[in-house]
Amino acid sequence: MLDEHYRYLEAIQNRRDYIEDQIQAGSPVVGLVYNDGILILTVTSGQKIYEVYNDLALSAIGHTADVERLRLLVTDAASVQGFQSSVDDVTLHRLTHFVLCPPIKQSFESIFNSPTIAKILMAELGHPHQLVAVNYDGTTRTSQKAEVIGGTDTVERTMRNYMGQTDIRLGDELTLKQAFELALLTWAVGRTASSATEYGFTLDPDRGESDQTSEAEDFSTDELIGFVRAELEERLVEASILQISKRSKSKFRRLTADEVEDMMPLDSDKAQNNK
Repeated sequence: MLDEHYRYLEAIQNRRDYIEDQIQAGSPVVGLVYNDGILILTVTSGQKIYEVYNDLALSAIGHTADVERLRLLVTDAASVQGFQSSVDDVTLHRLTHFVLCPPIKQSFESIFNSPTIAKILMAELGHPHQLVAVNYDGTTRTSQKAEVIGGTDTVERTMRNYMGQTDIRLGDELTLKQAFELALLTWAVGRTASSATEYGFTLDPDRGESDQTSEAEDFSTDELIGFVRAELEERLVEASILQISKRSKSKFRRLTADEVEDMMPLDSDKAQNNK
């Protein structure tokens, strides 16, 4: 009886290790506030960004079945709440803390059942705007300027550190193009950190997590752009916005292929030639 507590803690740690092993190669997602709303961006071969309600959007990484189940759960809850009560009652706080987090937490702590293998990023237009990352254990992280989800805590920390070290000031002073470029380069940093060996970048496995984070942040902008270009041979940039100036109840809009191509960052040589 005395060791039951330690067995439970060990089982919980095993679940963490298992879930992170399953999602560590997932394509990261970046959310950034800009001067006309919120941008959500990833690079994928499918679809990972969805409208939830008029001014709410969702993206995720993880197993497709779990992601789709959670997406339908939150979308249905928003629709029912908006219909039965009021549009004003459909809020990010309510959907994350009362709809998403309880079943995710229960699934994670029920050690004899399958865990939910997913991380969620949700965004809401408001005063101020909100971005919330929901972890696979039901915990949340909230920001009013920028948020990310990645396969591991190290990947997410690397991405946040990269954004914090850039010369660009985060927040609603960013233009859409500036936000797009920063989000795409941040995605590249995260993807590099999570799958460096697979794509030819070297993060020494014998080094500690903090050293690996620093090494990933040392890539130049040109290297990151080259990495993105290589990825786009098989995948596509998926970017959507919650746009304040959009004249409809729904503020959600997917960026077109032409818009994405126009905002793609150039390496230093191409930028010099365009001058």
